[in-house]
Amino acid sequence: MITSLPDHPDVEQLRIQAKELKRALLAGEQTALDRVLAFHPKFTGRPAERLEGWTFTLRDAQVTIARELGFGSWKTLVSELSDGDRPRWNPESHFQFISRAGAEAAKLHHGYVGVDHLLLALLNPPEPTVALEVFGALGMSYDDEVDKVRKWNRRSRKQGRSVNPALQHLLGRCEGIAIGLGSAEVRDEHALLAMLYSGDDRLLSTLDPDEIATVIRRFELAMPGILPPVLANPPGPWGPWVYVRWDQLSEVTKKLGELHPPGTVWWGINKSKWKRDYWYVHGEDEIPMEAIVRSVLPEPNDIEILTNEEGSKLENASAPRRYRERSTKESG
Repeated sequence: MITSLPDHPDVEQLRIQAKELKRALLAGEQTALDRVLAFHPKFTGRPAERLEGWTFTLRDAQVTIARELGFGSWKTLVSELSDGDRPRWNPESHFQFISRAGAEAAKLHHGYVGVDHLLLALLNPPEPTVALEVFGALGMSYDDEVDKVRKWNRRSRKQGRSVNPALQHLLGRCEGIAIGLGSAEVRDEHALLAMLYSGDDRLLSTLDPDEIATVIRRFELAMPGILPPVLANPPGPWGPWVYVRWDQLSEVTKKLGELHPPGTVWWGINKSKWKRDYWYVHGEDEIPMEAIVRSVLPEPNDIEILTNEEGSKLENASAPRRYRERSTKESG
């Protein structure tokens, strides 16, 4: 009979004991019968005849053992042994990062909240963090990164209205790292690790991953059991920027996907910052981008081609010029 928890209680051992109790009762052992009559809530103080015709289950055996140990139910017992003094995970802890990143996007008048804004939030915490010290040791500063992010994005009237998928994905990685390292919530240090392990060369492109990991260890931060990925060789050189109307984009991307599936040669699409109602396709120069687009959209007036230098200058400008439609006389 169990009267108290052992010094080192083990849930699996108690499960085994419950199975043994069930077998003993079904075998007619008197000791097992006495235990059930003494502790099972349905049989306590009742005559043994009450068990006649009763199908004694494993759940009944577990309840008996839990009552022997002073717990109201098996679930309560298991919860006590499993949780102990450990804190419970806070599933909403990542929202503070969305709020902080959103504040950075609003300050720059950007229309969305992205990973680059989260990086700014980590470099501008409400109070000092170890992650901030790591960034400082790596030579990164808030002012420098603000200048970079300002060049990447243009101002918008709708400031920080949506969180882009890349940030949501990174926050999921933050949570995974936090849980894996035994933290009850996501902290700045986990966001730093998520950026390191994401392999996104836009975030930490000038730094060597192993150098970052070395600095992190110097500050005695917990690290995952595997090393961060080595950044792949950057794609390129780049080809032309090809602009098409929004209603024609799906035809172009379908053809590009057939000829150059994801994971092969790099190419991408985005809405133009300067050419109203147009999107661009842009990729490595080994892709005959202009020829592919023209094979799908033979009408020359529907397409505009810019060199890599021209397109980069316009799309990366903090305040790109407004597109002025060319008249028939100009185009003729």
